[in-house]
Order: sequence, then C-alpha cells, then structure tokens
Amino acid sequence: MTMPASLSDCPSVARLISDCDASLDALREQETGARDGAKQLAEEIMASVAAKGGVWQPPETTGEVLVNAGGVVFPVSRRGLLMPLMRNRYISVLLMHFADGLPRDSNGHMYLEVSSAYFDAFLDALTLYETGRANTVTLLAPKAADPAYAEYDSLFMREVKVFSPSDDQQQAPLDAVTANTGGGQPWDSTAALDEATQQHLDAAQRSIRAYAKPLKTLWRLKEDIKAFLAAMEPFMKTPEDGDKVLLSVTILGRQVVMMKSTLLRLGANHPLLTRFSDTPPNWPDRHIRQTPAKHFITTVEFARRIATMPHSQLIHPPLLDEGERRLCIEDMEMYGIAYAPLCHLPPGGEFIVKSSEEWGSVLDMIDKPACRASLLYKSSRDGGDFGTMMDKVGDASGLLFLINHNDTHRFGAFVDGQLKPPADPTQISANYKVQQFLISISGAYPKITKVPLPEVRQWVGVAGSDASINASNTDSRGKLFLGNGYLWFAWASPGPVDDVRSMTQWIREKDDLPDGYLGQFNDQNHGTLAADLHLTAKEIEVWQVTGGGATSA
Repeated sequence: MTMPASLSDCPSVARLISDCDASLDALREQETGARDGAKQLAEEIMASVAAKGGVWQPPETTGEVLVNAGGVVFPVSRRGLLMPLMRNRYISVLLMHFADGLPRDSNGHMYLEVSSAYFDAFLDALTLYETGRANTVTLLAPKAADPAYAEYDSLFMREVKVFSPSDDQQQAPLDAVTANTGGGQPWDSTAALDEATQQHLDAAQRSIRAYAKPLKTLWRLKEDIKAFLAAMEPFMKTPEDGDKVLLSVTILGRQVVMMKSTLLRLGANHPLLTRFSDTPPNWPDRHIRQTPAKHFITTVEFARRIATMPHSQLIHPPLLDEGERRLCIEDMEMYGIAYAPLCHLPPGGEFIVKSSEEWGSVLDMIDKPACRASLLYKSSRDGGDFGTMMDKVGDASGLLFLINHNDTHRFGAFVDGQLKPPADPTQISANYKVQQFLISISGAYPKITKVPLPEVRQWVGVAGSDASINASNTDSRGKLFLGNGYLWFAWASPGPVDDVRSMTQWIREKDDLPDGYLGQFNDQNHGTLAADLHLTAKEIEVWQVTGGGATSA
C-alpha cells in the first residue's frame, strides 16, 4: 500500500502553503492593527470631550436651566435645546453637554460669554420654534444684519453631530455596504480560483469595505469635535482661571460682566482689563461715571466679540447711530478698542496677510455677512504645480487669491464663484462670467485698496491640466486667467509652464486703476499691483470665503 506523501516531499507545494500562511498571518496582524486603531480613535474622541468637562448624555432633559449671559440671567428651555433642529447646534451642545466646562457665577449659574442682547434675541427665536409658531430658529431683521447679533449666531448655529442620538448615525448594514460599493463583484474572477476560494476573497473584500465606512465616520466625528472644542475654547473655564473667573463693573446700576480670560486675550495691560480688574493695577472705583452707559457697553460688547470669535471669522465693528458715532468711537479708543473690522489669523503659520487688521480689511471688502475664511491652497506648503492647486481648490466657491510678489508688493483677487476646468484635460474651458475684483494689500497703494472691475472684465478662463490658453495679441500662454486677462497664473512667454507662481498682472490706467496708485506704468500706460507686470510670486494662497450663519435643516 502506497503511503500519502508529506508536504516536505513536494517543495513547490510546501512553499505555496507557506506563502498562504504568511499572507494570512500578515492579514491577522493588519486586523489587529485596524481594531486597535479604531479603538484608539474612539478613545481620543472620548478623552477630548472629558478633558473639557463634557458628557455624552445630558444629566437633565426637561425643565429650565438658568444661564448667565453677559451679566443677565435667563431661563432656558432644555426641551427647546434638544429638539431635532437644535440638538446638534454648538449652543445646545455647549449648554447641555458641557455644563461642567463652563464658568459659574456667584449664584452657581452657568456663565456664557456672550452679549445678553444677542442671547435674549436667540431665546425669542427658540421659543417661537419650540411652540410651533416657526419652523426655524432664525434672527429676524434688523438683528440679522447687525454684527453684534449675527456673528454670535453664525458661530453658535454651527453643527457638531458627535452628540446625536445613536439612531441619527446608524450605519448601513453590511449587505447595503456591499451593494453600494460593488461588493458582490469578485476581485478577479479568474477560472483558476475555485468557487470556495473566491467566496473567501469576496467576503474579505466586503468586510474591508464595511470596516472603512464606520472608520471614516469616526475620523469625521473626531474632526467635528476638534473644531467644536476649538471654537468653544474661549467660552470655557481653564485651570489657570483660579477663583476669579468673572470680573464686573457697575454703570448706572447695571452690572457688566466679563471673563478674566476674555480680557487677558485683549492684552495683559489692556485698558479694559485694568478697568475690570479688582487687583492692582486697577481702578479703585468699581463704578463707571464719566462714560455714557451705551458707549461703554458698546465698547465691551465689541471687545467681547474680538476676544471670543474664532480664527478666520471676520469681526465687524458695531453699528452706530450717526449722531453718536464720533463720541462713541472716541470712548472706544480710550479703552484701547479700534473701530475697524478685524479677523484673527489662523494659528501656527506665516500668511500673506500679516495682521488681524489687514485680514479684517480684506474680508470686509467681500461684503458677506458673518464671513469666515478657510485655507485651501498654499504654494509653500503644497508646491506650485497647477494641477495641485486645482485639486486643492476643487469645487469650492467664493475664492480669495492672495499673492506675495516680493514682500513689498502683495495683492490678490476675489472670485465670487468656482473655478470650472474642462472635463477633458487636453482642452480649455469656455470663458465664463463671474463677479470678481482685485485687491492691493501693499506696494501699489498706500493702504489696502479694492480695485473694482467693469463688466467686460468679469470673465474667467481655465485650462485643462494638459492644455494652456493663448493670450491675445502676445506670444504667451497661461493656464488660468481672472479679470478677463488682468491676472494670469502659470503664465510664460512663449509658454506654457505648469508652475502657478509664474504670473503676469496688469491694469489699464485710464479705465480701471483707482486714484492713489503709487506704482509704475509701462509704455502702454498699463499699471500693475505687483512690482513688475511679469513676476514669479514668492507665495500664493487660495482661501474659501463663506458668509452667513448656519441655517435650519
């Protein structure tokens, strides 16, 4: 009787079995790593919430909670905050899930660092929604156009869905995931694989796809909670606050309250900090007698927004009646607050716009309510390739292009629309019309200046990644133009080039240059916002500028 051969008798088969075992061992290691990675991600989310005093389930869901908003105590309906439209809004999550992370006043009420006037208007809108008389929670005119109200609303009506009830975030069942991703199709339906083996491979593929969906959701939730905590940081207490979290002064019998940390964000020696402080250096008199109450409260509320609004959100100065404008601005300046728009630069980087005042002036020209900016592309970070810039910009709308030629000359353009490349990378798009204007930040004008463009210049052209656009009347080519040719990216003579930093920028003097121009003209009397008409930019940034607060679903 012939004995069956062992694997060692057939080296080629033994080697294949060994390869299969090694592959499955590696797959098991990947599985373990994937499990650990998902758990670590979940633990990071949990830890970030706990570190700020957050809880996943609000301890109470009925009745009212008393909230001290800027010195005035309001009763707030928990039911209203937890209704479907509201439960994911920043304001609801902050008050219902982070009560232990907020400061407390001397009576133990939660303190919220906002204008009491805004909070009063918000509660009116919430009441109308809760009682079924409105289907949204929206500021009404004229408050919706007043930055003292609209900028808080833009912030607090954003959404973070990590605290949604579990039924809001149900994952699709495995069969649905498979159907949506083509999981029913084999990886490689070769005749060499028997049916059982192919089934194993198909099942593995479905499992990987099913795993990827909740993992991506975890990443999104982590980014959501990170953005929420960053935006809400100024409203929360910190270990450094000590016992004196809140400071107050009295004017005409009214107590005006601010967090000490809010005042410190204005500057360690800021006049308002000195005025509110109850320890040296400070004013011994806790009552304000020589400044009109309205002027002082207007100053405080603007300072409060300056210190609490997120980075890259435009902060407008308060609206003032013409009759009191001059005297109110004098009082604001006495307390160290300039009457001008500003926007805090994002942390951790060098940008073309150098100060919050410059940023405020640039964004103010765009004239979007409660606008904020997010960086899409930066040449020093992402490289100068045209395709890379287009990928980073994607289908974003409301594009602010900023260019640093040589540090002295900085300029840009705002396009109130999208870049629309052709579907075929070897073609160029049909020129399309979109509202736009140019901006001089420094060099060409003594101050930041908006350069409006006539209707004939409201055109954009975009080339495919493997194409270029011929400039009219010259032997030159580029890949993107704004202002109907006033500003070219990836431009060269004869060209083409792929580097967006190779540029040209010009403007007709008699038609389109505003008064006050300090630059040079060429022999055709064309000016430029750069130091030269043809340039290699030191830096290019593209920002998306969005406006308005979050709206109801």
